[in-house]
Amino acid sequence: MSDTPALRWVYADAVCDLFHVGHVEFFRQARALGDRLIVGLVGDADVGTYKPLPILTFAERLGVVRACRFVDRVVEQPVPLTPKCAFLDSIGAEFLCHGDDMAEAELRKFYADLMEHGRLRTVRYTSHISSRQIVERVLKRAQEGTLRR
Repeated sequence: MSDTPALRWVYADAVCDLFHVGHVEFFRQARALGDRLIVGLVGDADVGTYKPLPILTFAERLGVVRACRFVDRVVEQPVPLTPKCAFLDSIGAEFLCHGDDMAEAELRKFYADLMEHGRLRTVRYTSHISSRQIVERVLKRAQEGTLRR
């Protein structure tokens, strides 16, 4: 029998299109809730059901998430859009972490099973940057003619 306590694994699901400092900050905060962080990326088809399709391919998104120093493990296949406790158990995670940018009703839409079992935590959302905001900046600069190659 080992005297070493088991590691506490945290899971975060994300899209991570146009990877930016907001994603890094989310992963930093999520990892701080435990000892290790597992990240799973939502597949393009599922993303398209609730927001614009990602610009980066799944493989490209996976590559940048793998490179983040706060991420200890990445699920290599697209993850469930509405994860259940059984999924967390299958990857060895104690709970799922999400940003606090969603109202409770919206969280319940995606994470009802986890909420019912006390397996959802939230961290502060970084509101000053998002993939959508980056796209809007690019479009604005293209329209103004200030986008350079």
